[in-house]
Order: sequence, then structure tokens, then C-alpha cells
Amino acid sequence: MNHLPGRLHFRRLTQALPALLAGVLISSCVTKPKPPPEPPADPSKPKPLYEWNGTGRTVSHMSINIDEQKVSVFSGEEQIGWATVATGLTSFPTPTGDFKVIEKTANKKSNLYGKAYNSAGKLVNSDAKMGRDSIPEGGRFEGATMPYYMRLTGDGVGMHAGPIPRPGHRASHGCIRMPRSFAPLVFASVPIGTPVSITGSGPSYTAYLKKQQASAARAYAARKKKAEAAAATAPTATGDPTAAPAGTSPAPDATPTSDAPPPADRIKLPSTATPASPDAKPAAPAMKEPQFEIKPAVPVVPKSQ
Repeated sequence: MNHLPGRLHFRRLTQALPALLAGVLISSCVTKPKPPPEPPADPSKPKPLYEWNGTGRTVSHMSINIDEQKVSVFSGEEQIGWATVATGLTSFPTPTGDFKVIEKTANKKSNLYGKAYNSAGKLVNSDAKMGRDSIPEGGRFEGATMPYYMRLTGDGVGMHAGPIPRPGHRASHGCIRMPRSFAPLVFASVPIGTPVSITGSGPSYTAYLKKQQASAARAYAARKKKAEAAAATAPTATGDPTAAPAGTSPAPDATPTSDAPPPADRIKLPSTATPASPDAKPAAPAMKEPQFEIKPAVPVVPKSQ
């Protein structure tokens, strides 16, 4: 029985075995071991509020997502930064739509929202609104600061640095608040006219404007009604016998205009007043045209010889 082919095959395998082992060893050296799994995030460590890689770059456009409470900043097609923001509360929503940066002011103060102080300088209202809340007599209103303000609408909606008390949640009166360290970086890189798109759960700018106008009309009507009520009760409180009874319309000449003197029968002198001297000039009434015209002296120019 001839076993030569089998022996030849075995010999060939034996000769090839070192090469096979060397290949296995080489492949095991080339293959990198898998990295260990990353440790779980520490829940006590706060997450970063922004990332910025745009130093020296010009911002081409920005997008704000109200649902994500996030702004993304781009230079061309490349995203160069993002930040967690705080947009308007549902009662003071941030409008959605396409806008442009129409104003940049590094040190801006609100003329609508702020703080109210009394005459002694004590804070009495930390969330005062002009036209809605009264300022104590002798007190003052101090507008809220809005550093690195970038205006988006004519009625005041814009982006600026501000507190973000609960990241991921709305917190403002309609503006888009950015982290205080992030705002100056964007402000320095955004030119006037930069497009800003705002998307998410919020009213369109058209619907937002209609609501703002309706709210302003109601506030005006309320102030007017309050002023009329105060004017109707004021004469009764002073005991003026010529005042019209409460609830009735005054006579045509009962309320003087701002540029005309009151009727003669409404001018009264105190009982202790000293009668005017016959030579004393009467006081000029507050009329549109002055009673006397005083011309400056004209210098005398000698005639030429």
C-alpha cells in the first residue's frame, strides 16, 4: 500500500505552518485593542452651555430652535458655535420667522421692563413694567440691562446676554437670552444684516404683532378710563362749587385747553391776597400768541462819508 501522497501532503503542511503562525501573529499586532468604555457622566457636574470655534470668523447666519432652546451659529456651511438659550415664556412668547440683525448695542437697557425703587432707594418691584406698574412718588424706574444686544424686530425682540436659570426651559419676556460668556463672542462676529431664523413652538411674527397691538390697546383704554375717573372725582374732592356733578359732562368751558387760559369766572384769588397796584402790569395769559413783543435793540450804524 502506497502512502506517499499522504506523507507528501503532511510534509507540505508542516513546512507552511511557520508562515501561517507568523501571519496570525502579525495580524494580531496590527489590530488595535478596543478602548475601554467611557465612564458614565457625572450628574452633579453641570453640562456646558455653549461651544465656540469662530474666533476670527464672520457669522453668515444663525438659527434658533425654541423647542430645543438652542442657537446654532454658522460661517458659510460650517457650524462654528452653539449655545443653550432662554426664549420667551408662553405668556411672553418669542415670535417665529425669518429676521435680520438690524441693530447692535453693547450696553443696552430696556425701556419697558426693569426694577422700581421708592424715594428712599429701596427696591419695591423687581419685575416692573412701564405702563402696567406704578412707580412710587419720588421713586425711579431702572431698565433691565441687556448687554451685547442684537435687535431683530422694531418692537424690541432681540438677542442679548442674560440669565438662563433653567437650561432647556423658557425664561424671558420675549428676547433670546444667551450665556454671558458666549454673547460677546457672537456679538463681535455678527455684522448688521445677518439672517436669523427662529423655528419651533411659537406664534408667527404676524400673529405676535396682532396680539401685541391688542394688548397695547387694552392697556391704553384702561389708563384712559382711570384718568377720566380721577378727573371726574377731583373737583368734588376740592369742593369747587362750579364743578359739574359726578357722572355728568362738564360745560364746554369747564376744562381749559393746554394752550389757553381758564375762563375768567374760574380764576380765584386767595382771601389773604393783596390787591394789585394800579401801576402793576397784569400777568400775560398763557395764549398761543404773546401779548407783548420785545424786540432786541438795533445798533446804530453811522452813515458813510
